This record gives sequence, structure tokens and C-alpha cells, in this order.
Amino acid sequence: MEKGRPEEKLKEKVRHGDTFFPFQHYLADFCPPSAGLPLHWHPEMEFTKILEGTAVYSIDFQEYPVQAGDYVCVQPGLLHGARMAPSAFLHSDTFVFHLNFLGSSSADICTLKYFSPVMEGNLRFPQVISRNDPLYPKLDGLFQALSSCYQRKEDGYELEIKALLFTLVRLLLNHPRTFHVKEKDLHSERLKLIFDYIHGHYAEEISVEDMARLCSITPSHFMHYFKEKSGTTFSRYLTWYRLSQSALLLRQGAEIAEAAYACGFNNLPYFYRRFREVYQMTPREFCKSVSSAPETVPL
Repeated sequence: MEKGRPEEKLKEKVRHGDTFFPFQHYLADFCPPSAGLPLHWHPEMEFTKILEGTAVYSIDFQEYPVQAGDYVCVQPGLLHGARMAPSAFLHSDTFVFHLNFLGSSSADICTLKYFSPVMEGNLRFPQVISRNDPLYPKLDGLFQALSSCYQRKEDGYELEIKALLFTLVRLLLNHPRTFHVKEKDLHSERLKLIFDYIHGHYAEEISVEDMARLCSITPSHFMHYFKEKSGTTFSRYLTWYRLSQSALLLRQGAEIAEAAYACGFNNLPYFYRRFREVYQMTPREFCKSVSSAPETVPL
């Protein structure tokens, strides 16, 4: 493995905004033949409104079904992704911003009491907020105000966005489901190590024994641990991730056999069978459909 943070390969490469204005707005469409959004993380905070469709978000290895109207809050550094049923679609509206924009790099009372605990994961906001939540009307109003301000971009709009983000963080801090983490979750670090290895070596042969040695536990313990923490089996996740990478290569114009072999599939009939199970179409049908499918905006 490469040196450095064990989860570095899972860090998203997209830069959200710039140094002076670390704030970005995204409208994203996920629909067939997309299978969802692979696990990733970024140092920014993410606040998303589900406009249409359904999906299951995975945030810090917990699963949250979402539907139109729900808000999804992802704190800095948390692994997150989303998956959809083969016939489902998802249309979302997202703001991504770094807490440095609000002065988290300053040594003041706001940083010490609020921003640092949020960035370090010691203070946790609710991950999903639905229409029946008592604070939903206020959050919805804030989101609409952010959208309107960002679209108009009138003189001084950066100040208004900054003020709205302060209000958003304060509202989340006062949410009844916001809580302090008493102990650092070592499981998250171990799982980041596991997923980093998978994402960095998926084109190679990876066995349960390899992963068990990586975690310094027995193979049977590893299989139970992975299923308990991730909600799926190791082999199923590895196959899904390989398929998602092969689909990405096909989108970029790779030949079917080339994409299969590059992603660790040495048996083409097996690749065809599993691809169809996940995407509900053959690789050849997938290639024909991607030209007309909307591009996915990374979050």
C-alpha cells in the first residue's frame, strides 16, 4: 500500500469552489444505467435536498433510505455514497462548502466550541432530515434562500451566503438529534483502511485471507465484521465496485473485454452475467444507452 492516510484513495478529487470562496452548488441526476455513487469523502461539508426519486445513502457505514423532500447532511471527512434500485432515479440539489469559509481556521470561541468538534467528528448532526421533522420548515427556508442568493449573484452575495451558512450550522447544532461522540470510533478508521485497499487493488485478485491479514484478524472474523459494518458481504461489494469501475470505462469508450479485464474480471461470461444482474442490461446495451444518459455530477 502507498504511504500516507489509509483512506487517501477514497478522497474525492473534485475541488469545490476555490481558496477564497470554498462553496459550490451542484444539480445532479442519477438514473439508469447509473448504479449510484461509490463511497468517497471530502473535507467539505455537504448539504443536499432530494428533489425527485429515491435512493439509499450510506453515511459513515449507516444506511438511510431517502425520498423526494428529504435533506441529507454529510459532515467533513465522513465516507458516504448512494445506491439505487435498477429502475430508480434520483435528482438532487447540493451545496458543498468548507468550514474555513466560516472562519474555522481562526482560534476563536466558534472554532473551539463548534467547528473543530464538527470537523473532527466529535459532534454529529442528523444525517437525514425529513418533512415530519420539527426543524424542517426552517431548513427548507434556508436552503431556498441559499439557492436564490447563489443564482442571483447580486453584489455582496458572498456575504449573504456566508450569513446563511452560519445560520444553517447553528440550526443543525440545536437539532434534538445532534449529539457528542464520547469515544473515537476505531471501526471507521479500520473500514476506511479496508475500502481504501479494495479501491486501490480491485483490478488484482483480492482474497478474504488478504483482507484478514490487512486487519490482523482471522478470515472468519473479517467476513462477519465486514457484513456487520457495511451491510453486505465482502465478495458482493468487491464485485459491485469492479462493475461500477467497468461501467465508468465503458462510458469513456473502452471495449467491453478491455473494461472487464482492467477491473479484475478474467472470465467474460461471468462478467456479462454479473453486469446484467446489477444494471439490468448487457454491457453492449449499456454502451448504446450511455450516449443519451445524463452525466452524473460527483458530490
